[in-house]
Amino acid sequence: MPPRAQVNWACGKKANSSEEATSMISVGVDVHKRQCAVAIQREDGELASFAPFPNTREGWLGLLEVLPPEAEIALEVSTSGYFAMSVLEEAGWLERAHWVHTAGIDSLRKQKTDRLDARRLARKLSVADRDPLPEAWFPPPQIRELRLRARARCWLAVVRTQVKNRLQSLLQMHGRRPTVSDVFGEAGRAWLAAQAWPAATRESLDQLLRLHDFLAFELEKAEGFLRSVDGQFPELARLRTIPGIGEILAPVIWSEIGRLERFRSARALVNYTGLAPSLYESGEVTIRGGITHQGSAWLRWALVAAANSAIQGLNPFARRYRRLRRTKPANVAKTAVARSLAHCVYGVLKSQTNYQAARWGHRPRAVARSLGAGQPEVAIGH
Repeated sequence: MPPRAQVNWACGKKANSSEEATSMISVGVDVHKRQCAVAIQREDGELASFAPFPNTREGWLGLLEVLPPEAEIALEVSTSGYFAMSVLEEAGWLERAHWVHTAGIDSLRKQKTDRLDARRLARKLSVADRDPLPEAWFPPPQIRELRLRARARCWLAVVRTQVKNRLQSLLQMHGRRPTVSDVFGEAGRAWLAAQAWPAATRESLDQLLRLHDFLAFELEKAEGFLRSVDGQFPELARLRTIPGIGEILAPVIWSEIGRLERFRSARALVNYTGLAPSLYESGEVTIRGGITHQGSAWLRWALVAAANSAIQGLNPFARRYRRLRRTKPANVAKTAVARSLAHCVYGVLKSQTNYQAARWGHRPRAVARSLGAGQPEVAIGH
């Protein structure tokens, strides 16, 4: 599609001798898998759409070549946007790039075309000083690599659990109860081999066993890398002092947080995990629901996994879980423990000290006060 205006949008109208050029140009880019729609708004409010360009490294570098140095770019948070941000970082444009959660922009929900979305992003960026954009944090390369490897390890663990559940379903379909605790161990495989199975079931069982072995091998490699990065991230050693957070979950949690300064308080971190209870208030009506499920799903998964481990021991988290279980279902109690762990993670990282079980009794507000006072050791809240 040809440009709508055959003008030099970077310079705009010819400026008078006593008039300076515009100080900022807002560029909105709607990024897709193969191409990107682009719109530009000058400071004087004039908005124009331009021909789409390919979503490739060359395409982005070509766009940057014609943009003036005062331009700023807004693009949507997505997998394709991740690639675009990495190109902008490589080209030195990261400080002028805005990675936007478009779900937080109401105007993007009413009509949906690539061209309109690009124009709306440009408009929103032009007034960002008065109405800030809901931006996502684009981590530096070192954190991105750790996050990618940590998420890959978590994904492998999830798939392995699915494989185990599938095999248990096959056993239940045939009314078989193993005589051993671990059907994937040596004794369990001997038991499976000794049973008489239909041909299709036998083939499915063999496939699941081979897939389990492959996943176990890949998990071992992934976990080996996560254990080797302690020297690069001193925060990992502090996180591992928290009950339930071991060698593997510490890199997962830290890679998802990345920079603690993004969060003003422990409550802000809890909101980011999606473990905070939802709340709806209108007039005299107040409705409290389940957790919000917003923010990082991998961080939420890691904290729940840490909670499952922590409640098995002798620590404040286990005591809190047992106390809640007197009146709450198991999942509700575990979620509350996961929130407590998030508060604990914030306190440990903020104070740069190890976890201190002896000072568990304080509430989150007391933790915030002690952090604000600059005390070297802090209590970790619920």
